[in-house]
Amino acid sequence: MTENKSYRLYDSLEFFWRKKVWFIIIPLIAAILGYFGSMLIPKDGDYVGKSTVFTGSVKLEALTNPDHIMAKYGQHFSGKSEVFVPTRSYIKTEVYGDNEETVTKELNQFNDQLLEALMKQDDKIIAGTETYASAQSERVKTLNATIEAYKTALAGTDNLTVINNYTTLLSAAEMDLTNAMATEQRVRNDIIAFEHPELAKTSVVKTKSYGLEGAIAGLVLGLLLTIFILSLWKYILEARGSKRA
Repeated sequence: MTENKSYRLYDSLEFFWRKKVWFIIIPLIAAILGYFGSMLIPKDGDYVGKSTVFTGSVKLEALTNPDHIMAKYGQHFSGKSEVFVPTRSYIKTEVYGDNEETVTKELNQFNDQLLEALMKQDDKIIAGTETYASAQSERVKTLNATIEAYKTALAGTDNLTVINNYTTLLSAAEMDLTNAMATEQRVRNDIIAFEHPELAKTSVVKTKSYGLEGAIAGLVLGLLLTIFILSLWKYILEARGSKRA
């Protein structure tokens, strides 16, 4: 007695091999449809301009709010535009449009206006810091003169009470001098280490096309669809053969 064995996987593979041309036709059609379908995806513009502005040591609360930045410096944008503030030290901008020259002009205008405002604040901070450092420098000179006067007074008296008073005053003046010199040095170091705003990066390029991604997606879906169609085809043929038998 001969035992009937079922090799369904082998039968399916054999059937797929006989119909292998469909593994070329259907995925190819799906890839073409995917490619052209991706072209129908709406784009914000043919060109995108991107810039990154470094705010340096200028820290303003208003510069952490994208809506405020856009309202103050981006009213001239004619296409879609977005401002991002990933950190307190960087402002990133994206501008879209169909004309490269227009996108470049609008992005440069935004950057110029923003940098101008940042530099004004930068100048104010530097000027204020330098004024404070100069005040400390004058205080150091005054204290040096006072200390010398106290020392002269001490050298010219033998009165114990006067000596005690001048010694106390001299000690306080010397302490004030040390603090004033340390403050002046710290402030001047702050000026040296102060980071100024600048345009870190800017570019205008064509917006990304998703044709390749669409074609690959269509190819994969086409392969899956081919397997499904051929499996259904084989099932129908087997069902018909079974009924006839």
